[in-house]
Amino acid sequence: MESRGKWMAVGKTALHGGHWSQKYAQWPTFLVGTGDGESLELKSLAKGSPSALTIGLEGALPTPGLAGEHSVGIICFPSLQRLAEDVSDQLAQELQKALAGKPAEKARVAAWELLSWKGDVDQDGYLLLKSVYVLTGTDSETLGRVAESGLPALLLRCLYLFFAFPVEKDELFENDVQVQRMFVQMLLNICSESQALEGLLSGSDLQALLMATTCLREHSCCFWKEPTFCVLRAISKAQNLGIIQYLQATDCVRLSLQNLSRLAGTLPAPEVSEAVNLILGFVKDSYPVSATLFLEFENAEGYPLLLKVLLQYDGLPQSEVDPHLEELVGLVVWLTTCGKSELKVFDSVTYPQLEGFKFYQEASGVTVKNLQAFQVLQNVFHKSSNSVLCTQVLSAVRTMWAWNARNFFLLEWTLQPISQFVELVPLKPALVQVHFFRLLEALVFELHYVPHEILRKVQHLIKESPEPSCTLVALQSILSIAGGDPLFSDIFRDSGLLGMLLAQLRRQAKIMRKSGNKESASGVQDLERELTCVMLRTVATLLKGSIRNAVVLKDHGMVPFIKIFLDHECYRETSLSILEQLSVINTEEYMSITVGALCSSTQGELQLKLDLLKVTSSLPL
Repeated sequence: MESRGKWMAVGKTALHGGHWSQKYAQWPTFLVGTGDGESLELKSLAKGSPSALTIGLEGALPTPGLAGEHSVGIICFPSLQRLAEDVSDQLAQELQKALAGKPAEKARVAAWELLSWKGDVDQDGYLLLKSVYVLTGTDSETLGRVAESGLPALLLRCLYLFFAFPVEKDELFENDVQVQRMFVQMLLNICSESQALEGLLSGSDLQALLMATTCLREHSCCFWKEPTFCVLRAISKAQNLGIIQYLQATDCVRLSLQNLSRLAGTLPAPEVSEAVNLILGFVKDSYPVSATLFLEFENAEGYPLLLKVLLQYDGLPQSEVDPHLEELVGLVVWLTTCGKSELKVFDSVTYPQLEGFKFYQEASGVTVKNLQAFQVLQNVFHKSSNSVLCTQVLSAVRTMWAWNARNFFLLEWTLQPISQFVELVPLKPALVQVHFFRLLEALVFELHYVPHEILRKVQHLIKESPEPSCTLVALQSILSIAGGDPLFSDIFRDSGLLGMLLAQLRRQAKIMRKSGNKESASGVQDLERELTCVMLRTVATLLKGSIRNAVVLKDHGMVPFIKIFLDHECYRETSLSILEQLSVINTEEYMSITVGALCSSTQGELQLKLDLLKVTSSLPL
């Protein structure tokens, strides 16, 4: 952009980093002009002494308290680029003096002392900082001049000192917060321009800062943690080849992962996962440019670290989802897409299948290429009992199916995750059981696929599970699937599910008859009643429109046992529906059964009589 003879608003520049942008939203706007006009001019300061420069800036830039939310400073310069060069050179020199020859703790104090607002006493450094802050928000050419001064690397070194060597302070004062905001926004502005960004790579400061974040020092400054991560993410998002080469040359990914591997398990899971997310962010952002950092992540045993960190959440309270956990799971899901070659899938679909099902061989959409990354999620589900963690894994699986239906077959015919999860579901919390069976229903209704082998395992779970609550959730899912298409009437008959349900209903009817229709204690009673209701409804669904299934029910000798369920109002409607379906085989026989039940009912069973009359009136004569 050509700055000469132009007026421009600076101060409220494009921001990075979400939460930080909200903090800066109320920062004052300054109008910076170049050219002639009746405004404050600093033309004589271009080659002036440092004291003359800062005196002029003191007059030009509003001070905290005077610069309100809507204040505007009008400053006219012959050349923004020349001013940027002079001011940034001066600030760089002052920072170098403050840092030179001092141990880290003293250098940190000296740097902050230079930049902070001190009222009317010795505020040269603060004014230089504020000036560079304004200038970095103008245009790329001006930013380039700032970068030439070597200031970006010095600012990054200061950020490292501020973060890694905190002072003993319980809180930041308002003036300190203003200085911090300007300091961080300058770095964010620098990250937005390639030449300025290269200036961050001139020394070992970026490596030191990354190591500090992944060492997770106990005494790192809490006030500077968020801005430090914000700046590092902005550097990552730049997708600059120079950054990738720098990180490779300094071995940052491997060293960071080693640090985190040692610390995982000794520090809270959210802290460790936040640092892992930062490193994985560099891997992800660089991947479209080069796979170098991704390969370094793999070679540095990155996958075992991910599993270790995720399993740290296993013992945490199962309430709200930690945002760092969500981000980490999302990054692992992204890792499943990394790889050079497509995985091969051969058509080994078991039929019959639903109308509309089509096995897609082509790799349309995003496909899974990295089974090692998916195994991290699979192993988390195997080993965790945390409902939040397990449901995150199930949601991740569904996300992959949504990318491309082909991903189900890629995963199931190689790692068999869903088939294995069926066997683990009874051991998981109730919320996880519900999510798993919703996933199964999505497979049928959204992918239009009948997973015969998985359904057989669910059928075995219904028969053998020692957990009635899990059996209930599984059977409710089967009921939903059975009602979705008439094809399931045949599938669940041929698989033996119908016969198994009839056997269980016969057993339950015998127990009810022996107890004189008195049910068990409350709690167990409610669960058993609901389970029996769902079994009856599933049988009624499988009988609807299927003469063959009605014959199966008759051959099992179920008519007398269905009549037992008529005595209970909660079972009656479904039992009557079953009897109505049986009428298609022999109307006269089942008319006599219904009339017999009507005649044998007592005077107190008025509702039963009314329900039986409804069935009788609906049967064809």
